[in-house]
Amino acid sequence: MSFFWSLKNFDAYRKPMDDFRIKTLSGGLVTLIATIVIGLLILLETRQYFNVQTLEHLYVDSTTSDEHVDIAFDITFHKLPCNFITVDVMDISSEAQDNINDDIYRLRLDEHGRNISETAQKIEVNQNKTSSPSETPTEVKCGSCYGAAGDGVCCNTCEDVKNAYATKGWQVNIEEVEQCKNDKWVKEFNEHKNEGCRVYGKVQVAKVAGNFHLAPGDPHQAMRSHVHDLHNLDPIKFDASHTVNHVAFGQWYPGKQYPLDGKESKADKGGIMYQYYVKVVPTRYVYIDGKSEQICVKVDFLDFFLQYEFSPLMVHYEEHRATLATFLVSLCAIIGGVFAMAQLVDLTIYHSSKYIKQRIAGNKLT
Repeated sequence: MSFFWSLKNFDAYRKPMDDFRIKTLSGGLVTLIATIVIGLLILLETRQYFNVQTLEHLYVDSTTSDEHVDIAFDITFHKLPCNFITVDVMDISSEAQDNINDDIYRLRLDEHGRNISETAQKIEVNQNKTSSPSETPTEVKCGSCYGAAGDGVCCNTCEDVKNAYATKGWQVNIEEVEQCKNDKWVKEFNEHKNEGCRVYGKVQVAKVAGNFHLAPGDPHQAMRSHVHDLHNLDPIKFDASHTVNHVAFGQWYPGKQYPLDGKESKADKGGIMYQYYVKVVPTRYVYIDGKSEQICVKVDFLDFFLQYEFSPLMVHYEEHRATLATFLVSLCAIIGGVFAMAQLVDLTIYHSSKYIKQRIAGNKLT
């Protein structure tokens, strides 16, 4: 037993006798306030411990440009029929994807924006590439070339008129040509000219600068250029006024924003090209239980053209939660710190009030 009694010599928390303890009103008030403060701080610290914090870092992007990124989009064209819309991708590496059909869907809309498609259809546009004649033969013996050929030259078919105009380098409006009244493109346009279209889906692009666009006409490459053949229809007939319902690079992650969503562009006439330029910042978001690479978009300023460029910097987000040891240390620091400060305040109040009472008593005696 002597060994255990000798442990009293190591007591760092010596207890004063109750006879020498003084309880004051100010001390009770300070103790009550300190207890409330400790309770609030412990509650806030516990809440902070169970919340996941997101740490942000900035790195140089070291990933290869061979990687591909998904662009998910949902665009509503108010006055452009589905039958004339193509989806194309081009980039500075000379990689071109013309008339993309995979994972692209469309819904026909009436002039009031209401859906008139029974189901969403895979986009299969510009399917008028057949060897059959574009119009029903007529009995015209020598049709007019509308000034595109000399006297004695006949243009009996729509193709004859087109070739004559092409020889002259002129642009022909086939809607005004008698021989072209049964042309498939004219009939298709007249049948759907009051319709709109909602086009949605996704495309894959390489991590290099390029553009992704939705435009009317038949796309093809000519002289290292990407062109859309409107088959001699007047460009002003195509109104690409639109609403961007959704555009996203890569997958979703917590806090991701979509700055293009909800943007609306309308014009009083057709034949206008709309363009957006976006700066794409590669972003890696690391979850507590795993990780996944994402892409986010920062807009600096769409037929629909979306020109994009990838930033050489990468933003790295990492979810983080404090360890149990850190949490316990914080609780001890809160309790000890608040009680130490409360004791200091209490002593200050006690000695100040005692000093004031002594001075008042001394003044009365004199």
